[in-house]
Amino acid sequence: MKKVEGSYFLDAAIGGGQSMLFIDFPGQMEFYHFRKSYFKIPVEMKSINPANSDWFLIHINLSKVGQQKKVDNQIIDFQKHLPIGLLLYGPDLEIDTLLPPNVEMELASIHFHRSFLDTYFDDWQKSIDTDKNLIYEDLDYRLENALYKALRSIDNKIECHANVLFFMNLFFEKIRAHSPTTRHKILHSEDVKNLLVASAHLRNPLSKKVPSLNELACIANMGVTKFKTSFKQLFGTPPIQYRNKIRMEFAREEIVAGRKTPTEISYDLGYSHPSNFTLAYKKYFNELPSSQT
Repeated sequence: MKKVEGSYFLDAAIGGGQSMLFIDFPGQMEFYHFRKSYFKIPVEMKSINPANSDWFLIHINLSKVGQQKKVDNQIIDFQKHLPIGLLLYGPDLEIDTLLPPNVEMELASIHFHRSFLDTYFDDWQKSIDTDKNLIYEDLDYRLENALYKALRSIDNKIECHANVLFFMNLFFEKIRAHSPTTRHKILHSEDVKNLLVASAHLRNPLSKKVPSLNELACIANMGVTKFKTSFKQLFGTPPIQYRNKIRMEFAREEIVAGRKTPTEISYDLGYSHPSNFTLAYKKYFNELPSSQT
């Protein structure tokens, strides 16, 4: 990166685009916005967080809001940002990323110290498992709106700090809802890539065809036992519950945005009667879908 009049840009020899913005907050927290840019050559990055580290990183891909991806010759429509939504990098992490040439990218990152958790979350060790070296969460509409408020206010430090804290509260609210994992495995780059490919087959909320557990494990190039353990560790829930989460959050976003009524979305999701969808929605969100309109 080259610094030009207080802003950071990619070296013209390797890429171009907009500048990178950075702001540091009290309490050992940093907020980065890598605005739309591209590399002229393929770039390989290795992210390493030592086992004894007290630092965490939330990595967010903002390159596309909606996208299609071809997986095993099948076109899949993704609800949100893939292959990365939000990744929480914890201690003892080593992961490789390949950035292709001439593809526009946009990223946001939040770098924070363990003391942040001590300051804002009572007994956080009981609900936030920081021993996992990598945790995934989807960028749903609430998190997305909160993040963009923070990005838009990055020139106003106190307002931006408030917006980042609100985003972090929403994010850790979702992390606390993850199912506990009794066995932790170190997730390596190849495992993460294969798990994300397998999860793609669960991410189209309107798809009527869902692979079996054996088929998903085969897609991830894992045995069934390893797949179930690794999937739950990365995504915070078993595969079938993860698919239900995708469907319910897709339904809420459609209803809140006014694109569909609860009755319309119930039929889109394949429910035989709207009352069945209402029961499922209330069980998941503890509120009726009509309360979102």
